[in-house]
Amino acid sequence: MATGYRPGTTRLASYTIAGLLANMDAQQTQGKPVLYWDADCSFCRRWVDRWQADSAGSVEYRTLQSAPPDVVAAAGGVPFARIVLARTDGSLATGAGAALEALAAGGRDGQWAEKLYRRFPPFRVAAEYFYSWVAGHRGLCGALTNAFWGQTTRRPTYQISGYLFPRLVGLVFLSAFVSLWVQIDGLAGSQGILPVADHLAAAQNHFASQGGTAARWLQMPSLLWFGASDSALHVWLGIGTAASALLVLGFLPAASAFVAWLCYLSFASAVPVFLNFQWDALLLETGLLVVFYVPWVRYLGFDSAAPSRIGRWLVWWLLFRLMFESGVVKLYGFDATGTNAWLDGTALGFHYFTQPIPVWMSWWIAQVPGWFHIVSLIGVFAIELVAPFLIAGPRRLRMTACLAFSALMILIMLSGHYGFFNWLTLALCVSLVDDSWWPQFLRRRLELSPNVPAATRWPERIHRVATPFFAVIIFVLTTLQLLLVLRVVSPATVMPLIGPTGAFRSTNSYGLFSVMTTERPEITIEASADGLNWAPYRFRYKMDPGNTQMPFFMPHMPRLDWQLWFAALEYRSSGQPPGWVMPFLARLQERSPAVLGLLEPGGAAEFSPLFFRLRLDLLTFSTPSERGRSGQTWQADPLPADTIEGSLQR
Repeated sequence: MATGYRPGTTRLASYTIAGLLANMDAQQTQGKPVLYWDADCSFCRRWVDRWQADSAGSVEYRTLQSAPPDVVAAAGGVPFARIVLARTDGSLATGAGAALEALAAGGRDGQWAEKLYRRFPPFRVAAEYFYSWVAGHRGLCGALTNAFWGQTTRRPTYQISGYLFPRLVGLVFLSAFVSLWVQIDGLAGSQGILPVADHLAAAQNHFASQGGTAARWLQMPSLLWFGASDSALHVWLGIGTAASALLVLGFLPAASAFVAWLCYLSFASAVPVFLNFQWDALLLETGLLVVFYVPWVRYLGFDSAAPSRIGRWLVWWLLFRLMFESGVVKLYGFDATGTNAWLDGTALGFHYFTQPIPVWMSWWIAQVPGWFHIVSLIGVFAIELVAPFLIAGPRRLRMTACLAFSALMILIMLSGHYGFFNWLTLALCVSLVDDSWWPQFLRRRLELSPNVPAATRWPERIHRVATPFFAVIIFVLTTLQLLLVLRVVSPATVMPLIGPTGAFRSTNSYGLFSVMTTERPEITIEASADGLNWAPYRFRYKMDPGNTQMPFFMPHMPRLDWQLWFAALEYRSSGQPPGWVMPFLARLQERSPAVLGLLEPGGAAEFSPLFFRLRLDLLTFSTPSERGRSGQTWQADPLPADTIEGSLQR
C-alpha cells in the first residue's frame, strides 16, 4: 500500500491513455461530431446500432472506454452514467441532448425533436428525466427491447411488402371487376333490374332542373356519364379489369391503381343499390391510397418497391380505423328493444345462422359450447379495440397486431361469406410486415436487388410533392369520421367538411354488424301462371329451407343474393319489400335473360308468371339430432299469414 494505490485508479488511467490515443484518431475525422457510448452496456449497444444506421455516416461512434479524459468526466466517470457527444467545435453534449443532436445530424427524422429540445424547456426537462430513468434501469430496458424489437433495433424496411401489397390489391380489384362483370347485365343493364342508363338520365334531368349540370360530377362522379349502354358497361369493366391486371403485374402501378379506382368508383356511384357494401368503400379507399403508396415507376420491381413513408402510414391508418371502428360500433350496437347482443355476450350465438350467406362450416361452428362463443367474443373485442394500437408500436407489437387481424379474417372466411372483404383486409395486413419477417428466399431477392430510389423524372417529382398535401386531406377527413364514430362530434358539426367528398367514397367510416340480428327471416319469391299452382325461384347462393350445400365461393360477390338478405329484414320489419323488388319482379315476368341468368335454372324460371307472392320463413340451424335424422341444415318456421302481403299481380 506504500505506492498509494486506490481502487479504480489503474482502470481510470488505462481509460485515459487509451482515450489520448483515440483522440488522435478522432481528430482525423474532419467535420464530424463524435458520439461516445458505454461498450459494457448491451442495451446501449443495441440502440447505438440503430443510431449509427440512422446517422448515415454523419456522426462518428466511439466507445467511452477509449474516450479522452474530458469526455470521460462528462460521462460521469467510471462507471459511465451517460453518453457524450463531442461537437466539431470541441464543446460537449450529454444525455438526451447528445442523443437527439446525433440523430438530427443524420437527417430530418431527428431534427424536429432536437429543435424542440433546444427551444421548448418543458420538453428538454422531460427528455432528460426519461433519459436518466432509462440509464438507471438498463437491465429492464434491455429486456423490453428484446421483447418488443427482437434481434435488431434497426429501422425496419418494407421492400418486400412494398412489392406484394399493391399486387394483392390489384388481385382484389381484378376479382371485384370480374365478379361484377358477370352480373352487370342482370343488375344494371338495359334489361336488368335497375337499368343504369335510366338512372343516369333521371339524375341528369334533376341536375339540369337545379340549373347546374356540372354538379353531377361532384355528386355522382362516374365515367358512365360518357356512356352507359350495355356495350359501354362492358367497356368500362374491361378497362378496370385491364388496369387491375397491370397492377398485379407491377406495370405503371400508380397509374394502374388510379384507373382501377376510377372505374370502380364509376360503378359504385351509378349503381348504388348493388355496390353500396362496406367492402366496396374499403376497396375504393385502399385503391386510392395505393396511388400514393407506390413510387411512380414504369415497373414495380424489388429494386424500386420500397413504399413512400407517408403512403405506408396512410395504409396503416386505414387498417387501424377499419379494425378499431368495427369494435367501437359494437359498443353502441343497441337494437330497437334496447338490447346489445355484443355486450351481453350472446352475439356469436346468433351470428353464424343470421349472417347473410353462411358456408358449410357455419353450422359446425354454431354447435360449439356457449362458453366458447363468449371466449370468442372477448377475443373479437381484444383484436378490434386493443390490437389496432399495436400498429404504431415496435416491430414485434406490430407483428402481433398483424397476426391477430389475420387470424380474425381467416376465421371469418371459414365461418361465412363476405366476398373479397377478408382478402382485402389480409392484403392491408401485409403492409405491416417488414423485411426481416419474410422467408429467406424473399430476403435473398433484396440482396440481389438493393433498393434504388425512383427516378426523379417529372411524374415522380409531382408524386412526391402531391403526396403530403393528399395525406393531410385524407387524415383530416378520416379523423373527423373516426370522431363521429366515437360520438365525440355531432354529424351537424362535421358534415359540412366531409359531405362534399362523400360521393368519392374514399374517406370512410367502417363497422360491420354494429347491431347483431337475432333472427333470420328468409324471403322466398314464388310465381304462378294461374294463381293456384305456385313454384319458387331458385337462387345460386341465397339461403332457403332446403339448402344443405352452402359452399365456399370467395371472392365472388353475388350482389342480388346479398340484397335479398336485406330485403327479408326490411320486409319483416315494415311489411313492405324494398323498392327495387318490384322492378325485379317485372323483369322476372318479362323473362329477361339477363336477370334469369342471375338465378338457378328450374322452378318458376321455367314459365311465364302472371302472379307473384313473397313468403317469409324464420330459419334456424337444425340441431345435430335433427340434422342426423333428416339431413337438413335448416329448420324453417313459416311466419303467420297475416304478416304476409297478398299476391302481387303484374
